[in-house]
Amino acid sequence: MRLPAFTDLRLRTPFQWVIIALLTAIGATAEAGWQCAEQPNGLWECTTPAPPEVIPADDNLLIPEETDTDDSEIVAPVPEETKLFAAPVPTVPLTPDTTDTTDTTDTTDTVVTTATTDTPAEKPVSTEDLPDTLDATPATAPAATSSPVVTAPPVSATAESHLIPQASKMRHSRTQDADTDRWALCPPFPQSPVNPQTTNPDEIDLQADSAQASDGNIYTLDGNAVVLYGPQRLEASTITYRQDKNELTAEGDIRFTAPGLIIDGQDATLYPDVEQGNLNNITYTLTEAHGRGTASVLDLKDRDNQHLQQASYTTCPPDNHDWELTAKEVDLDRAEGIGTARNAKLAFKGVPILYTPYITFPIDDRRRSGLLAPKIGHTEETGADISVPYYWNIAPDKDAIITPRYMSDRGLMLGGEMRYLNKHNEGTLSAEYLPSDDRFNNEDRSLVAIEHYGNPWPRLQTSVVASNVSDDRYFEDLGSSLVKASQSNLERTAEANYHGSFWGLGLKLQDFQTVDPALTRADKPYKQLPQVVFNAAPESRLLGLKFSTRAEANYFTHSDGDIIKGTRVDLQPRVSLPVHRAAWYLDPAVSLRHTAYDLDNTSNDEDNSPSRTTPVVSLDAGTFFERSSHWGDTSFVQTLEPRLFYLYVPDKNQDDIPVFDTGDYDFNFWTLFRENRFSGPDRMGDANQVAVALTTRFLDPDNGVQRFSASLGSLFYFSDRNVTLPDEPVETDDSSNIVGEITLNLARNWTAKSELQWNPHSSSTARSDQHLQYRAGPRKLINLAYRYRDDIQEQTDISFLWPLSQSWHMVGRWYYSLNDRETIETLAGLGYESCCWGAQLVGRSYINDDSDSRNTAIFFQLELKGLGRLGKKVDSALEHGILGYESSY
Repeated sequence: MRLPAFTDLRLRTPFQWVIIALLTAIGATAEAGWQCAEQPNGLWECTTPAPPEVIPADDNLLIPEETDTDDSEIVAPVPEETKLFAAPVPTVPLTPDTTDTTDTTDTTDTVVTTATTDTPAEKPVSTEDLPDTLDATPATAPAATSSPVVTAPPVSATAESHLIPQASKMRHSRTQDADTDRWALCPPFPQSPVNPQTTNPDEIDLQADSAQASDGNIYTLDGNAVVLYGPQRLEASTITYRQDKNELTAEGDIRFTAPGLIIDGQDATLYPDVEQGNLNNITYTLTEAHGRGTASVLDLKDRDNQHLQQASYTTCPPDNHDWELTAKEVDLDRAEGIGTARNAKLAFKGVPILYTPYITFPIDDRRRSGLLAPKIGHTEETGADISVPYYWNIAPDKDAIITPRYMSDRGLMLGGEMRYLNKHNEGTLSAEYLPSDDRFNNEDRSLVAIEHYGNPWPRLQTSVVASNVSDDRYFEDLGSSLVKASQSNLERTAEANYHGSFWGLGLKLQDFQTVDPALTRADKPYKQLPQVVFNAAPESRLLGLKFSTRAEANYFTHSDGDIIKGTRVDLQPRVSLPVHRAAWYLDPAVSLRHTAYDLDNTSNDEDNSPSRTTPVVSLDAGTFFERSSHWGDTSFVQTLEPRLFYLYVPDKNQDDIPVFDTGDYDFNFWTLFRENRFSGPDRMGDANQVAVALTTRFLDPDNGVQRFSASLGSLFYFSDRNVTLPDEPVETDDSSNIVGEITLNLARNWTAKSELQWNPHSSSTARSDQHLQYRAGPRKLINLAYRYRDDIQEQTDISFLWPLSQSWHMVGRWYYSLNDRETIETLAGLGYESCCWGAQLVGRSYINDDSDSRNTAIFFQLELKGLGRLGKKVDSALEHGILGYESSY
């Protein structure tokens, strides 16, 4: 099993593409090293040495990938790269026109050789070798084929998936939209030809204008010489095999083709029995990766060690070198899965931007420790901001990133993040430490965090989510996210939940660190040490009755020792008689809620053990009508769904009950059907009311997709609502706001959503949320939004991503408060994309907190397609600011 990865950029990745592609192709061709002898029937029979056994890959690996990936996901292992020279031994009858090997004989006929072998059966993999999370599924290793199959090199799991896409997504198509095809701005790219398979997949075909055999030792194919082996093809002007040396040479216009790969070279000398040889002046094309490059020499030292000289790689089209990665020397140790490059240089527009005299990199899916791509940025709070992460491969189920971060205005920070993943546990441990902050009175600042999820037993889940910062301004000064900067409390929670067949039991410990100095003592949240929750809902029914119950016990304490604290027990058994038919339903229910307290720190005249018992009676009823409908030439199925929900809860004075964790629900359409208007057990709202609602939908009759829906509803009260939270007035209105919701898919490119609350007593709008989105393509996106809360807020939000030309696009956001006459956030940027690279420059300014202090940041990102991204990541800022933006674009 493996962890999702931390990073997206590996400068070593292109070497992996190049070397694995070349070596796999050459190894597959060199495999057919023949030992030939004349048979009594006058034919020549040639065989190859027996190959070694294919060894199953080690599945218990961790693979670094992109940070934004979901860390909780357990990914099935990627198998190890297919071994070279792994084919069974073919037997090749050679059939030249003459059997006299003492004289050199020339023939103008094409020479064809065939070979047949048996394919070995599948080799089972021991379950002891499988990851624990996959032990329920038997697995077998793929059967070894009789001919080595050459494919494009596997994408390293260290590479970001949207930087080096899977093969199915990489093929260039001039008919694809530029928004969805990353290579659409490129000229047509060469594609490897589909080589005809031999009649029998276990056969080898040799073709030439003429063939010579001399001394029973030297066999020469001359003029358009071709070797066909499965889907692979080797072409040269001349191909010669020397039996005494086991030497295979190819000269003149060498070309090797295989699925996803084209290699051209000057000459080659191969020794198949010892798996050695060299190729000179190679140019290669990775058709599915859209990559190409050169190497002056490829030296095959043995099966596991190879050496390249003057190697290069780029995804730019021929005669274009906008970016190129080069290395003077590259050594590969396939047994260890490690490559070494010397004098490696990355150049952009002819200007070197990265250089290292020595670097190691993986050439297979095994993880390796090493430096990751640096991140560079600038903000008003930090000044120049440079991070250089180091990836540490601790163990198969553990890895970490250690990140030194230099901020010119604050100093040097050290950060780290460790992850672990095994059969029963997964999680992340994070920490940051900044000694003597230059802009914070030279005080030390720190952050620690843990996120843990466990499954120690089949029905038991555990979790721990906790964090702590050294001071209230930590996120404002050192973070870059508006969400983080707006946090008031950091939650610290530990949970354990056990699920039975029809019941569940949960235990929770909850604490908070308040990081908003504006919060008063009374506004700080209570701690729950602990909370115990029990739920049960048996599937069996007696006389159609459905039974369920919920029980909860809490102990509340507070950081201020003088505030009321104590124990709360809440119990609510419930019985209902649901009746559902095709066109209507009826669901009457009765429950009894009992809540009792045992309190400390109460005043002398207050009851330290208050309690409350209230019955709850409800009736939910609805019907469904539908008809065929038309809008122009478009057919729809229209539904009409009226619904009534009656609720009765008697009035019970609860002023002597403290409020630990209870508040008002946000009023919306679905609040109409809740049994309690409060979010916690400290208040059970009195009710004698009925909710009246009507919903209509327009559905596509072919696929059931909802094109339009509209809902309207309101509560009608038969009595005042006397139960309130402290300092809130009694509610005396005879009806609630009228709530309306509309969702509309106008066409393929337009969507709209509208929520409106109308106050019939003041004849005014109480709340309004409007959103309209136009989305004609990944780079054609406009969002218009308006948010209004009576006497609270009135905001507009405009964001867009739009092309200016085939290569240029712009992005922006303006988030504005009409009440405060102040911009909450602005974002503006410009992007450019060519065939093989792209760049984005984005500026962002946003409010840090209620004190109106602002933070301004500039992000620049350079993407070299097929290689990675350099600079401060722009995607997170755009995904946060623009609804519908996805970095995969």
